[in-house]
Amino acid sequence: MMNMNKNMGSTNPEDGILIDSSYCLETLSESVRYYEWIYGLMRPYLGARVVELGAGIGNLTTLLLGEERTVVAIDTDERLIARHRQRVSASNRLITECVSLQQLAGRLSYREQFDSVISANVLEHIPDEEQDEVLASSFDVLCPGGYSIHWVPAFESLYGSLDRVFLHHRRYRKKQLSSLFEKAGFEILSCEYWNLVGFFAWWVSGRVLCSTGISHSAADAFDRYVVPIVSRIEPSLWRPFGQSLLIVARRPHSQHL
Repeated sequence: MMNMNKNMGSTNPEDGILIDSSYCLETLSESVRYYEWIYGLMRPYLGARVVELGAGIGNLTTLLLGEERTVVAIDTDERLIARHRQRVSASNRLITECVSLQQLAGRLSYREQFDSVISANVLEHIPDEEQDEVLASSFDVLCPGGYSIHWVPAFESLYGSLDRVFLHHRRYRKKQLSSLFEKAGFEILSCEYWNLVGFFAWWVSGRVLCSTGISHSAADAFDRYVVPIVSRIEPSLWRPFGQSLLIVARRPHSQHL
């Protein structure tokens, strides 16, 4: 099964946990403000029953479990699911499973059962030949009127050394991403660029310096000092570009034949 998350790095021989000395899911687990920002943008569209696609080690899951939601957290990497179960407390409102969204949608008991399908930095890891299948499966598990909400890296012109290290197949533009969801039957409610500062930081790191990782200190500084500012001021700014895109797509209440 394909890995639908960031490269976890090398194995620590002492404890067997996958680590990366630069930028990985474990590093991102410390980026509390970053995930709170993403969650805050998604929150208006989250219903009571949520599928988290590419849940990884659970960096967003705990936030999703707020407000008494039921969450099905899935990933196709058994190592990540094992780590998720270590990090996120068991709950009768949480199902964590190593399964693809296509497999989940293939179960009759899961079709048209969810209010929201979400992911953060996941779709770019899906090979081209599977992308349409994943979006179609997102449509199938949603109730009519349900939302598919995804945070993805933006602008192919930013694609560089960091994207290659993190196993990104692509970065997205608004029109491209919207077209993919429309092809799957969705109505597009919004598709917006975010993280203006990150656009320039990613370009310098990945295209100019050709970095192969982001240090813990840099990730911490961005989370501590930059995210609180950009998350507060960007909603009122014109954003013709950004490091990331957030798409909010809705399954129509009725299908026109």
